[in-house]
Parts: sequence; C-alpha cells; structure tokens
Amino acid sequence: MEDRPESKQATIDAGAAAADVAEIAQGEAVAGHADGGGHGALAFAPVLWPALEEVIGPGGRLATALPGYERRSGQETMMRAVASALERRETLMVEAGTGTGKSLAYLLPAALSGEHVILSTGTRTLQDQLWEKQVPFARDILGIEFEAAILKGRTNYLCLLALDEARRDPRLALDQREDLARIARWAAMTGTGDRAELADLADSSPAWRAVTVDAEQCVGRRCAHFDDCFVMRARRLAERADIVIVNHHLFFADLALKGATGFGLLPDADAVVFDEAHHLEDIAAAHFGFAVSDARVGRFGADVRRALTTAGNGIPEGTANALAALSRDTERLYAAYRRFLPQGRLTRETLSDEILTAYYALDTALGAVARALHAYDTAGAEAITRLIQRGESLRAELAELVLCRRDDLVHWVERGPRAVFLRAAPIEVGALFRDVVFARFGAVVLTSATLTTQGTFDHYRARLGLPDDAHTLNVASPFDYANQALIYVPDDLPAPNSEAWLDAAAERIAELVGLTRGRALLLFTSFRAMRGVHARIADRLEHPVMMQGEGSRESLLKRLRTEAGSVLFATATFWEGVDVVGDALSLVVIDRLPFAPPGDPMVDARIGALTSAGRNAFMEYQVPSAIISLKQGFGRLIRHRTDRGIVAILDPRLTRSRYGAAFLRSLPPARRTANLRLLASWWDELSGGEARLEDDA
Repeated sequence: MEDRPESKQATIDAGAAAADVAEIAQGEAVAGHADGGGHGALAFAPVLWPALEEVIGPGGRLATALPGYERRSGQETMMRAVASALERRETLMVEAGTGTGKSLAYLLPAALSGEHVILSTGTRTLQDQLWEKQVPFARDILGIEFEAAILKGRTNYLCLLALDEARRDPRLALDQREDLARIARWAAMTGTGDRAELADLADSSPAWRAVTVDAEQCVGRRCAHFDDCFVMRARRLAERADIVIVNHHLFFADLALKGATGFGLLPDADAVVFDEAHHLEDIAAAHFGFAVSDARVGRFGADVRRALTTAGNGIPEGTANALAALSRDTERLYAAYRRFLPQGRLTRETLSDEILTAYYALDTALGAVARALHAYDTAGAEAITRLIQRGESLRAELAELVLCRRDDLVHWVERGPRAVFLRAAPIEVGALFRDVVFARFGAVVLTSATLTTQGTFDHYRARLGLPDDAHTLNVASPFDYANQALIYVPDDLPAPNSEAWLDAAAERIAELVGLTRGRALLLFTSFRAMRGVHARIADRLEHPVMMQGEGSRESLLKRLRTEAGSVLFATATFWEGVDVVGDALSLVVIDRLPFAPPGDPMVDARIGALTSAGRNAFMEYQVPSAIISLKQGFGRLIRHRTDRGIVAILDPRLTRSRYGAAFLRSLPPARRTANLRLLASWWDELSGGEARLEDDA
C-alpha cells in the first residue's frame, strides 16, 4: 500500500528507497520527496549508515550469521529511516506491514547509534520477546556491542519488605502458605525479582499481590531492604544501559510521576521508539488523568493500620475511629455511583445530594486520618510521611473526580475485576505529546503494522499532535496477499443491528468453518454476539470448539495451534497479538465493523469535542479508529509467506454504506468476493482441493 503525499509532511516511497546498497554505503542520496516545505527522511546518507551496512549488506553479519538469509528491502528501508531519524534528531512515523521484521528494523539502528534509546512496546509480551530473543541475537549472534536493560512496572517485581510482612501475617501465612513458601524459596535465588520467572504461580494468586507494592506503597530509601531492592537494581542497570526496554504503560506512568514528583524509574534518554504505536493515545490519556478505586482507598487504610502497628505505637481510639469512618464512607461513596455501572460518564449534572454527602464525609475521614498521622510524624518517619502524602493525593484526586471541575477532562465510573474506579482523563492528548514527548526527546520513532487509514497517516498525526516536520514511511508487507488471502464480504446478510442478524451470521459462520475444516479464529465485537453465535452452532461443528473464558489466553492459543481443526470463539483481547503460523489457522471471521461501543465515555467525549469544533466526528475519528481495529483483526491471518486463508467480514455496511469503501481501501490487496460459491472455488484452488461446503458433503 503506497503512502499518499500529505501537506507539510515528508513521505517516502519504500520501493524507490530500496536503492543499491553499494551506493548507499558510499553516501549516495536515496530517493525521497517532500511536500509543503518538508524534507525526505532519507534525503541524505547519515554517518550511521556504513555501520548499518556492515550488518545488513551483502556478505554482512546478518548474511554470515544466518545460512540462507534472504534480504528484505522493506526492513532495510525502515532501518535506514530509523537511523536517519536518530542521527538527525527527528520524528518519524512508520507503518510496517506484517512480515516486515520491524522489531529488528528499529533495534539494530538503535544499538549501533551509540545513543541512549528507550524502546517502548504496547504489551509485556513484545517487551519480553525483545529482551529474550532480539537483544541476544543482535548482541551475541551479530556481535553488536551495546548494553541493554529491561524495566517493568513496580508490581512486576518482588518487594522484600512486603514479603517479610506477608510472612508475619497470620491470615496470609495460613491461606496462602504454599504460594508464600514458593515465593520465599524463589526470593533466595532470583537475581531480578521479576514475576515472569515464577511460571508456576497462578496469575490471580493473592500471595503475589501481598508481596509487591505500587509507587504509593513504596517507602523509598528508609526501607530496610533498599540496597537489595529489585526495582532499584533494575533502575541502576537501566541507568548504565544504551537501550532500555519498557512498555507504554510504564513509560507514560513514569512521565506522569516525574511531572508530579520530579522522580521516576526511567533514565534520561536521547530518543524513544514506540512499537505498537496505535495504542498510544488511549494509554497516554489514562496515565495523564486520575483514577481512584475503592480498593485504593482501602489499601491506604490498611497500610496506615500496618504502619502504626509495626511502629509499636498501637492504634489509639481516635485514630481507630477515623479509620473506621474511612472504610464506612468509602463504601457509601462508591455505592452511590453504582447506578452508573458497569461504565458511565459523569458530569457536574450527574452530581446528586447522595453523592455529595458521601464525598464530603469521605473527605472529612481522610482529613481525620491525616491529622492522626501527623501526630506520629514527630521523628520524621519516612513511612508515616509517605502515608500523609498518599492521603493528600487521594483528597486532591477525589475532589476532581467527584466535582468534575476541569472541562478538558472526561470523567466516568467503571467496574474493574476487583474494584470500582472513578476515572478522569484528558479528552485530547496532542498538546501533552508535544510538551512531554516531542519536546523532551531528540528523536521519536512511532511504528506499528496499523497506522494508516486509506493510505494516509492523517488520523494518527492529528490525534497525537505530531510536529509539522515529522516524517512518515509506509513499508508494505512482503506477503503476497493476492495469492495468499481471500476476503469474503457477504452482501445478503441482515443489518448488524437487526434481530435477524445473529441467526443469519451464525449460519454463515457454520458454513465457513465447514469450508476450511475448522482451523478458525472467530472474532466478535461483543461478548453478547460471541456467546449468541456459540450457543447456536457450537454443538453442530465437527471440530474442537473453544471459547474465550474457558482457559487462559495462552492455553487457548496453544490448543488452536496444536489441536487439528480447532475453532476459537473470541473477543477484543484476541484481535491483536495472536500469532498462529501455518495450517492451524485458515479462517478469520470478523462479525462486524469494530466501531467503539456506544456509551464509551472517552469516545463520547472525543466525538463531542470534534462536533463542538464544527468537524465531522464520524468520518474524522470513528471511522479511522474502526479501520485501525479492523486491520488488526485482519492481520491475525497471514503471519508467514507460506500461510493461506480467508478473512470473512460479516457486515453488509461494507458494501451498502457510503463509508464502507474507506474500510475496503484500507485492507490488504487480496481477492474479494460476496459470493460464497465463488469463495469455495477460490479456496479450493488456494488450498489444493480442501474446499467443502456442507451441502456438498
């Protein structure tokens, strides 16, 4: 897919940029062009290129290290663009189609640059993959000399002080004896304290929650285990490293913490590379807002009790009464918000007498606890001081969350797995990005397999507030979609919002699963649709059937890969990060266009802001966002050049609506049909005679 020239935006044609590598090594310019006064990101050959050429060129380290290595022009083009951005201190946005090898395409230039670079990923899975596979490959196999470190959020690391306290807690020692013993044995051996090493400990184990702390709970330098702290140890390694690997949540949480306190975990860096950058807007918004849950207030009260008990002072009657009021009034406030659950937007107009009364009571209780803590702070005890600060933060955040004072924030309440949250987040993050990212780092690279809509970067450029001189690069996937993939878009199904759609969609899915003999990932935009279709056809399918929720994500994907003909019913969490190569996956079904669900507070606020500005929120925001999600779902099918398969999108709006063409133009260039018989014929040709419609059996 070729990028289109945009105003004040440099664009690069990936094909033209794949010039002769010998000329590149000699410093020749590479073809590029600019519009509106910009300049091509590959308009010159930087000093870094000869070092890069030594690795990727003919007879280079890659070719020597990997027998049968085949050069990828798209990957090399991206490497040179990243090298140029790092060296010239520029901003670059790259859409790298599936199969480009983008991880190595930004890691190698970063490793060779000699700069301090942060690599930020969308998920811990990719973070671990970079650390466990890509970094050792670049350093040990290719022989590139650089230091790397990995940093995760605090709750991924064991807290030795919390472990001591948990082992003294009679309730935990009894209920979680085996898990605590396992953690204690591991604590004596681990060099990192990273939760990922405890593969045999259940994700939901209360024991782990008891032995880790967040930034609020950490007592800092006054901790008896500070010198051996795993978080501080990881930070010291990161300070010395050339490359630090983090995830987006930690990156933005750290920026927000530095903005509030001046201290953070991440070291200073010359550049940052964001992989899976299509998530940045939502993650940044979450971390530059506020969130207070009933569980957070409860932890504060529990930590106050523990600190006073540990200090040996006991808890006087007045303090005990204040803590009891804190617990009671927290329950009252959050109970008052239950009518808005599971998720509802809050405004000044939604404030009721019940909410205000409960809020003022809770604020009074927090103030009473603070006064009680001040009485114990005569010696300046670090733990008591931190608790006082936490109480002040809770009061300040709750004031905004309940009273909805700021018009630039959207406020809402939602139910989480173990708590109810009051949240507020900025409606627009473009200005924040300009102030805390683009102005702070010399070079910024943003990359993903899905950043463009209809061939342009306009949507994300606007949403993230990219500088006018930012460069863009669109590297097409090396996969031959015309011969590897088929797109089925039926035009005879009812509208997705009609009562008849679910029955019709279920029958069509059963036919498609029969056509490919299972081997299917069925992606739904809601749990209701997933369960409805599953109830209608699961018992009729002649294949192993799984549904999200019947096991962990990893266990379900393992079964999909290994059990012949498996069919997996899934929702949002499976639209991304699913990598099933080969014959195990031949069919991806997408139930309908993945527009954000109505009533989502953040989406509604963004739509309202655009509408108030006189803009078309549907075409400028909702459609592009849904296109990005659709491209992610489509990307689950073809993961290797030998993969073959069908993507079926069961939404007639693709062909009936005026905006459907925008979605179709954004999909890979595969053959497309609305005719199930023709699809079966094509699949028979593509799969070597495996096609079978049910009534032909």
